[in-house]
Amino acid sequence: MHAPRLHCTVQRTENTLALLNSLFTLGDDQDFEPVLLDTWSPGPPAEEEHNMACLAALLDEPLALRRPRTGRTPSKRLTWHCSIRSSPPAALTEGDWYDLALDVLDATGIDPTGDSAACRWAALQTAEDRIDIVATVVRQDGRWARLHNDEVFARFACEKYSRERAASRR
Repeated sequence: MHAPRLHCTVQRTENTLALLNSLFTLGDDQDFEPVLLDTWSPGPPAEEEHNMACLAALLDEPLALRRPRTGRTPSKRLTWHCSIRSSPPAALTEGDWYDLALDVLDATGIDPTGDSAACRWAALQTAEDRIDIVATVVRQDGRWARLHNDEVFARFACEKYSRERAASRR
């Protein structure tokens, strides 16, 4: 069996709540119920049902805390969104998606391994063949995340994951 081919795109948006609502309500697969795979640590537990407004407010909290500290209004497009699709569609399990999300978060600088003040994020499986990672670009310590070439690093993480998966199946 071949390793899955992973297609990755990264973009920014202005409104975390609007993005989360669109991901949970406009899914491509009508038979698939979107699920929250995980969040930052210590974030809200993924096992609980979440109100999207509350989740968006928690994700955006570092932005709200930064404004009074710096005295400046933050720039727009502070919500980071990475969408990853696999083909063939049923190639990855929920655990595989979770591992891939952590690899992408580490590689892009959203949540580097061992960084307790990293950005807040949520990984959502929105279809059988797709996950979406939503994060704010302001870290929990109030500094900007270093996201230079983040889409390139996300794609490299996906390619590496696919190669490692292929090698483990031989």
